[in-house]
Amino acid sequence: MKARAYLAVMALAVLVPIVLFSTIALSMLLQAERDAALRSLQEISRAAALAVEQELSLAEARAKFLASADTLLKGDLQAFHQRASNVNQDGTSWTVLFDEDGQQLVNTLVPYGTALPRRGRPELGREVLRSGQTRISNLTRGNVVGAQVVALEVPVVVDDQHRYVLNQAFLPSQLNKQLSRGKIPPHYIIGLFDREGISIARSHRQEELVGKPVRKELFDGSRRASEGVLQHDTREGIKVYDAYTRLPVSGWTVAVGIPVHVIEASARGAVLVASLGFAAAIVCALGLALFFSRRMALSIDSAAASAAALGRGEMPQPFASGVLEFDRLHAALDAAGVLLQQEQQSRERVEREREQLFVSEQEARHLAEEQNRAKDEFLAMLSHELRNPLAAISNSIALLEHPAVPAETAERARVIIKRQSRHLARIVDDLLDLGRLMNGKVSLVRHRLDLAEAVRDCVQGLQTTGRVDQHRITIHAVPSWIEADPTRIEQIASNLIGNALKYTPAGGSITVDVVNAGDMAVLTVSDDGVGMPLELVERVFDVFVQGSGTLDRAQGGLGIGLALVRQLVMLHGGTVSAASPGPGQGSTFVVRLPLAHA
Repeated sequence: MKARAYLAVMALAVLVPIVLFSTIALSMLLQAERDAALRSLQEISRAAALAVEQELSLAEARAKFLASADTLLKGDLQAFHQRASNVNQDGTSWTVLFDEDGQQLVNTLVPYGTALPRRGRPELGREVLRSGQTRISNLTRGNVVGAQVVALEVPVVVDDQHRYVLNQAFLPSQLNKQLSRGKIPPHYIIGLFDREGISIARSHRQEELVGKPVRKELFDGSRRASEGVLQHDTREGIKVYDAYTRLPVSGWTVAVGIPVHVIEASARGAVLVASLGFAAAIVCALGLALFFSRRMALSIDSAAASAAALGRGEMPQPFASGVLEFDRLHAALDAAGVLLQQEQQSRERVEREREQLFVSEQEARHLAEEQNRAKDEFLAMLSHELRNPLAAISNSIALLEHPAVPAETAERARVIIKRQSRHLARIVDDLLDLGRLMNGKVSLVRHRLDLAEAVRDCVQGLQTTGRVDQHRITIHAVPSWIEADPTRIEQIASNLIGNALKYTPAGGSITVDVVNAGDMAVLTVSDDGVGMPLELVERVFDVFVQGSGTLDRAQGGLGIGLALVRQLVMLHGGTVSAASPGPGQGSTFVVRLPLAHA
């Protein structure tokens, strides 16, 4: 009985560690198989992205080949139309030639001489000519083909009088062919979307989903990193792993999804095979444990016999197993290694937390300093803005109180008091408006109005006051009907144009454009004034932020006009943005407001 008890204890001592570590090993293997499958999915995403890049490179090569054609350089557009048609004989793409103002001159989809429409956003073509770089569009709707298209544009400069934009366009179905190249399993979902998250091509439900936004979590992930893997639900309600790769030139993103259950099934299959191997190993280990347990029992019996022999004064018989000591040594080393690894991980985790706390503290301190500086600048500017009109009013009152003041001088004093009082009222109104807007206490009285007409009225009012006498203002406006509060729209336009006047030296030019872009009315105010550095562009709509200037400049201002613009635009459901190439190169402000329903 005693020998059998020792054998049972030894068998358990061997079996329990083997089962425990086998479970851990199988879990690690399951994770490794899953990671390997996801790496393979990422490689497929990269390969699909490479295929799309090759298609775009081919389109760019075609465009640059046509851009250097002798017929175009000589101005023979009919011959150029024939040559471009020959280049596009495969029917997968076509060529459109625009002039600098966005007018289509050649379109290989229709015979030469057909009346062609003007480009909806001519500023895109001018930007290509200005930068001299190839531009790849997002998914857009073609005016002539009447379908969703993507295009690649290259600048063509023949001489100082002839500047063109060459557009190589193709249907999304052409890109879908590139995504489907190779042997792709049917349960894989491959998609391509543009810089705004709009689906360009898709292997499943293409007719239904192309032109629609992709899942928000996929689009947000593609903006954070150029490639990666994430898990989410598709529009079909399937939980998938999605590997995405963003194309560096176009900014488009290729995403390859595979159902989670497919990945897990593959990994579990590999784990099942490994489990069978572990089970066989356990059986063998148990047999060996029984074998060495028997040897240990014999060793104990021998030790007892030797002790009895020593008690009797006899020399013991030599016996050695050579197993137990090694088992103890390795068990101790393994335990020590586990403890050391846990201690190192704990130390690294504490160090990372300390660094994160330090960075957070530095950011909070910098923000507090910026806010304190903005407050001080605002108080100084407010004091200046209030002091000047108050001083003028005070001096005028003192003049009126003088008994010998002439009637003409008294009238001028009263005019000064009225003008400066209106200036003070405008300052207080701006401050009150901003406070009410930021607290959500402003309600709009919406009417259907023409944004173009409202802008013209605003400019005419400024001209009446004489504020624009030293500047050139150009207006390009088409009817753009919106549902909005007329007073607030006038306030938006006045602040934007007044800001351009403030920061444009005398003799400068200001351009005001009103166009329709999709379902949005777009108001653009551009000037060739002092411009803005990048750090100011990022903060120009914050409260109390202003460009460089001094307290005694003629135009003044509290730095709240553009903050009012942003709040009012947001209240109308629109957006506002600012841009500037840099100091001394002018600024551009763009307001987008929803068009009214017909």
